[in-house]
Amino acid sequence: MSEFDNASLSELPAEGLNLKEYISELEVSLITQALEQQDWVVARAADALGMRRTTLVEKMRKYDISKPE
Repeated sequence: MSEFDNASLSELPAEGLNLKEYISELEVSLITQALEQQDWVVARAADALGMRRTTLVEKMRKYDISKPE
C-alpha cells in the first residue's frame, strides 16, 4: 500500500507528499485501469485516456507495464 492511497486529489496532506511520485503512481494506476478495461488493447486504452497510442506505449515502457501472463 502506498502513502498516496488515502490522499485526496484536492487536499495536500499535512505531512506533505512527493509530487513526482504521486503523479507517477496516479499515472500507472490510470494506465493499468484503462488497459484492463479495454482487454489490453493498447489503441483502445489510449483512446480512453485521450492520448496517442505511441504515447501510451512510451509510458508503458517507462513504467514497465505489461499484460500479466
